[in-house]
Amino acid sequence: MSQTQTESPKRSKSPFRSFNIALKLLSRGINHENVVASVRDGGQLSGRYLFMIVMSCAIATLGLLLSSPAVIIGAMLISPLMGPIMLMGFSLSTLDLIALRRSVFSMACGVLSALTISIIIVKLSPLTEATPEILARTRPNFFDLLVAIFSGLAGGYAVIHKKGETIVGVAIATALMPPLAVAGYGIAVGATQVAGGAFFLFMTNLLAIALSVTLLSRLHGFGREHGRTMTVWQTGLILLVFGALSVPLVVALRDIAYETNVTHTVKESLTEPFQTGQARVSDMSIGFPRSGPIAVEATVLTRNRDQSAEKKLEDTLSTRLGRAVSIDLDQILVNEDQDVQQFKFLKLAESSLAAPLRAELNSFKNLAEERRTENEIRNAASFPVKAADIQATTQSATFYGAASSDFPISAWRASETAMATNFPDWGVTINPPITELPLIAFNEGKSELTEAALKVIGDCVWALNKWEVGTVEVVGYASTSGDVQRFDNNALAYQRAEAAAAILREAGINARPVGEYRAFNQNSDERAFGRLRFQSVLIRPARED
Repeated sequence: MSQTQTESPKRSKSPFRSFNIALKLLSRGINHENVVASVRDGGQLSGRYLFMIVMSCAIATLGLLLSSPAVIIGAMLISPLMGPIMLMGFSLSTLDLIALRRSVFSMACGVLSALTISIIIVKLSPLTEATPEILARTRPNFFDLLVAIFSGLAGGYAVIHKKGETIVGVAIATALMPPLAVAGYGIAVGATQVAGGAFFLFMTNLLAIALSVTLLSRLHGFGREHGRTMTVWQTGLILLVFGALSVPLVVALRDIAYETNVTHTVKESLTEPFQTGQARVSDMSIGFPRSGPIAVEATVLTRNRDQSAEKKLEDTLSTRLGRAVSIDLDQILVNEDQDVQQFKFLKLAESSLAAPLRAELNSFKNLAEERRTENEIRNAASFPVKAADIQATTQSATFYGAASSDFPISAWRASETAMATNFPDWGVTINPPITELPLIAFNEGKSELTEAALKVIGDCVWALNKWEVGTVEVVGYASTSGDVQRFDNNALAYQRAEAAAAILREAGINARPVGEYRAFNQNSDERAFGRLRFQSVLIRPARED
């Protein structure tokens, strides 16, 4: 009975004894006082420290703007950030508040100096676009936290054992200096989201590295004079901080993984509505709003258009992703058969007849490009077409419109202007179908042309030139309503006709004004056609004199 009671405590204490033995083995051969003194010297604020911080951040900022990983790595080689972080970690381990204040002050001065030089460089730089190297440091995730923890553990080990501090310092600077430079970039260009994300990454890495150093130094016997209880408390708090940092970073990593999966799924699905092997994705961008459907904008090169492709893709992707998807799909017609023939020419060009065949191949490529543009112009015609003459060699396109009640003269003219704007290198001509010209409206009792009337006359001149009509009659009308005398209506109708005819003559068209006010039957005509019909001018083709 007594023997059992004496053995039980020994078994309960054995784990602690094993742990203590392990700690003693770790700290054996380490001169704790020399290590602490070395860390204090390396973490002090000095002119050299600030100068190297500024130089390192300047090089890192230029590397980010140039999207050059080699330049960014060069900045890491001279970064002195390891000193203050080591002092911060060891001071937390030994509970040296004076040293902790010094390390925080040194780090704060370094951060302000780095942000200042980064902001100045970006403000003076002509290159301010966000490069991939910049964007990669605006969304911290759990992997970034792991990089910082491993860097901190490696840094603490190198300092304690005095082996490889310089190399480990590069790893620590890699986790800290680029995010700090990106934060300065975000401030300089006014991108608060970029600056916030990068600075959050910097602070996360800073805490993770410092606490990793604290944990490792405690395991090596630093601060042992504070007892086992303090060690437990410190370890617990460090793990708690790591846990708190991990939550948002794990969520961010999950979001990145989700977006990557969505991007892969969307890219594979974009060509499904088209025939197999006859379409390919040219470019694609995806937006992930906090609320609402996923927004997809893409361009597909295809041999045949599918007007229902957007609807099919929205239904398919919404089912696969479990979330509503909005598709904005541009379809560009291509002729894939030309690519097959081009490949054959390319194989032949590698033979002994390379020179002439390469010339033939270049000619063929130019022809394929011309045909592609020809198809784009043909498909861009949003009006009823009776016939079309498209010449790729001369870059000219002539369309002959089909009669349609939905297309007045103004619509035909606007279509020609739009086509010429969309294809500036081509000469685009639209010949509208011959139809009655629109009436030119006047204000009641007036003979002056309004802005709207001048625009209608411009449309008429455009159509008459297309129809090659050189002589017209301009028929003026005037209403009989009110107390206006018959003679005054005759004069008003002629004045209106002359006002419109003068504009036509300026445009090179022979225009004869005609006043057609007639008292006989006009009242009944006004009731049949409406009184506004007799507040206008009509242009009609006439025989040449």
